[in-house]
Amino acid sequence: MERLTPSSSQAVVQAYVVRMAPDVAGRVVEVNVTDNARVEAGKVLFRIDPRPFEIAVAEAQAQAEYIGQTLGASTAAVESAQAKLVKAGADFENIQAQSQRTFELVQRGIMAKSKADEARAALEGSRATVNGAEADLAKAREELGPRGDENPQLRAALATLARARLDLLRTTVSSPASGVVSNLQLATGQYIGAGQSALTFIDATSIWISASFKENSLEHISTSDRAEVVFDSLPGSVFTAKVESIGWGVSQDSVDPNTGLPVIKDDSGWMRDPQRFPVRLIFDGAPPVGIRFGSQANVVVYSGRNPVANAIGAAWIRIISVLTYVS
Repeated sequence: MERLTPSSSQAVVQAYVVRMAPDVAGRVVEVNVTDNARVEAGKVLFRIDPRPFEIAVAEAQAQAEYIGQTLGASTAAVESAQAKLVKAGADFENIQAQSQRTFELVQRGIMAKSKADEARAALEGSRATVNGAEADLAKAREELGPRGDENPQLRAALATLARARLDLLRTTVSSPASGVVSNLQLATGQYIGAGQSALTFIDATSIWISASFKENSLEHISTSDRAEVVFDSLPGSVFTAKVESIGWGVSQDSVDPNTGLPVIKDDSGWMRDPQRFPVRLIFDGAPPVGIRFGSQANVVVYSGRNPVANAIGAAWIRIISVLTYVS
């Protein structure tokens, strides 16, 4: 059974976990979420007081205009084109990150292929906007004239203005995907530093199961093998899944900060404990309602090598689903 239809009781629900932190420092003026709340992609999580950054933009803009006047040239068109490019670049970064998640979910079969087409179209549209903004900026600089465009003081002033505008955009922190807010450590009026963690975000669009299998159970496991899962939190129900990948290495110590490899221990206590390796499984369709990050599970994988062993494994996982009512 360990080789033909391997099973594991050491399985947990995993998801991408992001510690959300602002790129700029300031006083929090708005918190739009509560702890453990579900949010959609693009939802504003919190805002930092924009007034110091608005002042920085005004100062940088005035400096650029002053230098432009001393050169006898108008910088208004360049400033406007530059502002559009900064905004287009920030939007492109967000759309690119969301598109990558969508492509990954479509590849796993969790989302329909049409979602990939929509994401690809949005990404191309955003890239075209960036290209258009770059072309407009190049045209504005050309019209400004070589004497002004190549002036070091003017170039430095325009770069300062672009940085100030980008910092102003970063005073608003939004959700990178649909997910759950956790470990909220933020309140209105609080001062937060750049890079300081404000909350933990759990990405609900990318959920999988990490199951630890004994080394001698990996012989016949292959990607796309069918599997069934029972969760401690959902007794009596059996859910279908499939193998997405099989781990190639684990750490020999309690922690390996250099490699970041998972550390898996077995508490069987019989002779020499067998090494365990992580096997990553994904759901067939949407994840079950009610599971949470870190939820415990039992897993059985059907390698297709032996129908009798598969039948025993199917019976075993259903017995476990009933026993979870009393465990």
